[in-house]
Amino acid sequence: MVRFFTRDNESKARKVKSLLESDEELLLIDAVVMELIYTLVRVYGQSKDQILEILKFLLSRANIQINLELRKAVKVYEKENISITDSLLVIYGQNNKIASFDEGLLKVKGVKGIWRG
Repeated sequence: MVRFFTRDNESKARKVKSLLESDEELLLIDAVVMELIYTLVRVYGQSKDQILEILKFLLSRANIQINLELRKAVKVYEKENISITDSLLVIYGQNNKIASFDEGLLKVKGVKGIWRG
């Protein structure tokens, strides 16, 4: 998918585009999305706005199955000043305490940290 969003290898980008536009049922798991975003941000320097556009595109595809937690995490990511990984942690950590020193994460409404301060 990196090739599709960066267009740095047009041949591979076309193959991914063809798959995304097909009727083929695709499963997109959290780990793949986290790796995609990590690569796009760290290697290609894409901004949060660009990442949100990509995530919304993926969420809009009828043939891509994405779990409910990741869908919710995208909404948290859009609203909060935290990474998509931390956004996913917020969702999976609901009703539980999170062991983190990340002050940005701990400031998100509803997040309960084991350690404060």
